[in-house]
Amino acid sequence: MTFNLTENLCLAPEDGAGSGDGAGDSTNDSAGSADGSEGSSALYRPDGLAEEYHGETDQDTIDRLHSALTASKPSLPDDITGYDFTPSDELKDFFQDKDDPVLNAAKAAALDVGIPPNVLQDFINKTFSGPVGEGLIAPPFDPKKEMDTLAGYMKGDAKAAERAIKEAETVAGNIADRLNMPEGAKAFMEGMAEMADGIVIIRSLQELLRERGISLGGREGGSDAHMTREQLKALGADPRIDPRSGNYDPALRKQYDESYQALFPS
Repeated sequence: MTFNLTENLCLAPEDGAGSGDGAGDSTNDSAGSADGSEGSSALYRPDGLAEEYHGETDQDTIDRLHSALTASKPSLPDDITGYDFTPSDELKDFFQDKDDPVLNAAKAAALDVGIPPNVLQDFINKTFSGPVGEGLIAPPFDPKKEMDTLAGYMKGDAKAAERAIKEAETVAGNIADRLNMPEGAKAFMEGMAEMADGIVIIRSLQELLRERGISLGGREGGSDAHMTREQLKALGADPRIDPRSGNYDPALRKQYDESYQALFPS
């Protein structure tokens, strides 16, 4: 049998359109798709993505992530009235007023940064319960408690404490005027007359100055209690201190004169 070289080699045409190269390309494409490293069938999953978010397709994965993000988005009220805060036992004395300005400021901040109502509730209680328990935050002002404490200091009743409070208010103003205190210091001194401990300090200063011949007001709100500068100014045109008036009050005039002399000694 004669072997025909031309018929059996099946050489490709010179233009490269033969089947040999095409077959090789097809094989490479199939291999690339089979191992998943190339081609359109590979799924994209970021490193660390939890298994529960792995979808059958990229779109399925995205849908699962979108659903999770939507569910986790906090539900916020339209305004601060949507925050219904109930203080813990440790804070009930600090947040008794529903319209407390500090509490309203916290609600407004929570709404601005996206804190839901249930989180704000726990946040405020857990934030302030520690400092309150350690005494780092002063308790709110309680007039009845201050009066009861003062009555205990004086070993008297509520009426005695009330008289002492009124006297302390006058004496505090007189001390501030006699010492020519600036307005801030004067306001601080007068504010002391609202607290039991402050009243004890004012009464002690009163007694000390009395021993040195400086009278700032009588004990228990007596008739010789000196008026403040504001009180003197208010009485300037009062007919009760005018001897020519039918409403003249000699006792009030005496107190007015003594107070004036104490505040503006010649």
